[in-house]
Amino acid sequence: MHLKRCGLTLSAIAAASFMVSACSDSNPGAPIEVSSSSEALSSSQIPQSSSTQSSSSAQLPATQSKEAICGDMWCARRDRESRVNTGFDAGFQTSGYWFERTDEGYQDEGSQITWNGFTRLDCDWSEDCFTRMINQYGGISVTQTLKKRDKVSNLYAGIGFNIAGIDELDKIYSADVSNIDGICVVYTSDSDISLEMHIDENSNTFLEPDFPRVTLPPATTPIMKEFTWKDFKQDGTGNMKITGVDAAKNLVSLMFMLRGNQDKSNQLNIMSIGRYGSCRTIPNVDSVAQLSINPFQTWHGSRDFEIKTGYDNGSKTSGIWFSIFDDQQNGVSSITWPIDPPYDNFSEDSFDSWRMELIEECKGICAEYYLNKFQFPDEKDPFAGIGIIIAGEEIDPESNISYLTTVDATNMGGVCVSYTSDNDMYIQMGLGDKKDEELNYALPIVSVPASKEVNTVYVKWSQFQQPSWYDGDKKITGAEAAKSLAAVHFLAHGKSGSAGKLNIMSIGPYNRGYCYP
Repeated sequence: MHLKRCGLTLSAIAAASFMVSACSDSNPGAPIEVSSSSEALSSSQIPQSSSTQSSSSAQLPATQSKEAICGDMWCARRDRESRVNTGFDAGFQTSGYWFERTDEGYQDEGSQITWNGFTRLDCDWSEDCFTRMINQYGGISVTQTLKKRDKVSNLYAGIGFNIAGIDELDKIYSADVSNIDGICVVYTSDSDISLEMHIDENSNTFLEPDFPRVTLPPATTPIMKEFTWKDFKQDGTGNMKITGVDAAKNLVSLMFMLRGNQDKSNQLNIMSIGRYGSCRTIPNVDSVAQLSINPFQTWHGSRDFEIKTGYDNGSKTSGIWFSIFDDQQNGVSSITWPIDPPYDNFSEDSFDSWRMELIEECKGICAEYYLNKFQFPDEKDPFAGIGIIIAGEEIDPESNISYLTTVDATNMGGVCVSYTSDNDMYIQMGLGDKKDEELNYALPIVSVPASKEVNTVYVKWSQFQQPSWYDGDKKITGAEAAKSLAAVHFLAHGKSGSAGKLNIMSIGPYNRGYCYP
């Protein structure tokens, strides 16, 4: 197998508040185990502490069962962090952050949100404080307090998270979330609260307080509720009409609001958020949590340029794409880029510009391929594709030749990818030139089907296996290969003479990655 860096060495084409990212470490594409619109853990699954236990969700004990219901965007017990990985970040890494909204702007001493376990003044929204909160209460835990005052009839206090985020000038971005169908949430609450869809500020002024919403009923033990966007409805008291389906096309935030016109207090604990249909029971959530922390940031070609693997070896050459062919095994398959690379200009700036133009054109990394067996072994399909460098390259001081270094990527858990391909495709684990050759290029692979429509798959390292044609004595599992990973390859394969197109539109980690377009 041979790696083509557009005709150049890797070094010639190197790419130049609140909380920390969190998302699913379980497979969002797996069959859903929830059979109805709600699911709850029994009281026996949540051990009581030795002291007298109240029904208040703010008193949830730190000692909990090994079982938890988790959604794919964020799960407190699993992720141990507070940021919701919405999958719709506008490119500023500011989506999914929790914030509060109350009526205190109308008069002094208005309704309030108290973040259980810390004060805003003490913590200044530090992630350490949220981590302590999650460890103590098992989620994002707040006290919502409505305070009645003269001439104020619309009392409210709530918390929420933004969907797309804000930029450096505090411009708030919205996102079209229609394609995820709806939302699921795991929570406890002493009282009824509203889960509301908020859009842009101008529209919110006319909508207040009649936002599209659903009701979350009281729950003293964790319960899961899920709703389609169609379930979100107004009650007709506002000055603007909008359906939940329409609000989903321009969503700014989701808010958990306590509303009323009298003094009232409520303990609310949000434990998990996910796409509609993704909330399911994880049997041993604490052991899963140990593997959930990984530095790889999901890349979406529709809005990102640089791929941040988090495993760079210091050379700043991780996250670079390259073409890959079967020429080391006597095939002559080929790749053609839709935009010609600047072969006559070896500057990093020119290649950055080319890659940016390519990504903008494809909303990913795309190419045409031609499969040509030539003298390729009969038992193997010819292949051609593209790969991504995980750790980076180094230069051999004696030969002055670059080579890929490896890294332990176990905590990624595997990979997720959204793609289109006219042929079936292998996802392959690259282990560096020396190890690849030692294994006779029988590297761990998973086969995914051809798809002209965007297809999203999540694959664990344990699902990768050496190809069936390999009969050598040097064996390696996907889990073992993950400990010394150099690259991930996406290879179209099939009959000699076939041709087609391939587009990798997103790539991320299996653990807490969100690859859905």
